[in-house]
Order: sequence, then C-alpha cells, then structure tokens
Amino acid sequence: TIVFVYKLFKNPVYIGIAAYKGNQYPGEHQAIIDQGLWDTVQELLRAGDKHIKGGIAPRKTKAPSILRGLLFSPEGRAFTPGWTSKGAKQYRYYINTDAIKLGKEACEVQRIPAGEIEGVVVEKIRSFLRSPEVLSQAVKEITITRPDISEEESISALQNIEQVWDHLFPAEQARIIQVLIERITIRKDGISIKWHAKGMPKLLRESITQTQYRDWE
Repeated sequence: TIVFVYKLFKNPVYIGIAAYKGNQYPGEHQAIIDQGLWDTVQELLRAGDKHIKGGIAPRKTKAPSILRGLLFSPEGRAFTPGWTSKGAKQYRYYINTDAIKLGKEACEVQRIPAGEIEGVVVEKIRSFLRSPEVLSQAVKEITITRPDISEEESISALQNIEQVWDHLFPAEQARIIQVLIERITIRKDGISIKWHAKGMPKLLRESITQTQYRDWE
C-alpha cells in the first residue's frame, strides 16, 4: 500500500498533467488529486528522497519552467529550460537549442534568464486579461454558447484570475499560459506573442465551471 501511494504521488497524471517525451503539458483529463495536497506531498517526498536514496537527494530546480514548449527563435528553433548552480544558489534560464547543438554563433539570442522572460510574459497576460476588446469578445462568445451565464459573471471570473495570479500554484499558472498562448518568439529587441484564437473563451468557460463547482460543494 505504501509503495502504491508513493507511486501515485510521483505520477502527475493524477493532477491533470500529461507527459510526452520527458515534457509535461496540461492534459485533457480531469484531475483526481487536489493541487494543494499534491504540492504538500511533493515537499514531504523531496525530504524523504534524501534518506531513501542513500543520502543523495536528486537535484531539482527551485521553480518550474512555466513557459516550457512555448519559446522559439525567429527561425523556429525551440528554447529549452536549463539551470546552473553556484553553491546553494540556482540560476534558471531558457536556452536556444541551436546554441546547444551548433554553438553560440548559430543564433541571435542564445539564452535568456527564466525569471526575466517569465515576468515579461506574465505582465503581457495581465494586460491581455484587462483588455476591454479581448474581454468584450470573450464575454460575447460565452453568452452565446452559455445563455445561463450573465455578463457580470463572465467579467468577474476573468478579473478574478488576474487578481489572484500571484497566489496560484506554478502548475496552474502554466496551465493558464498554455490555454492563452500558442507561441512566443524571442528576438534581440523583444518578444512577440501569438495568442490562441479561442484561448480567452476557453479560459473563461473553465473559470466559470470551477467557480460553479466550488459553489456546489
């Protein structure tokens, strides 16, 4: 039984995450383990791993790479997460795969600090969620497909996401980013974001459904 529980909390599929070729993505299936419980158990498992594996704890990044799979160069080369450690301090970044395979001279931007690019993207998302034009279109689509939902409910649901963003678990932030953003292009002079055409209405539907579910509990 203990082994089963250990394996259960090592498999992110139970919190709605799908794994493919070593990468993790928001899955289409419903999570069956609460995110808060999952994160608490992960902390306990990390502490226990040190004793379970002969006193050597596996190296882990201190924060997840919430933009995994979304960053590309203008030539279409993906940026992959990486990190380096100096003593107890860890530095996260995203590195162009061309820089890994062909050398630094092969790409305009070799790597970018993870915190820096993630901060920029999050601010873009906050602005996107506050945009009157985007909000109006999303609300319009929802009221057509879900006439039982009022405009006030829709607007409140989206505003709530922006307001509580800093309190969301990283996995939930990553899921929202994946819903809204199709691709981020990294250039020397900045970034450009390609938004999912139906991302905002989808996020709105999910947010309202979650709110209604909590109200029913």
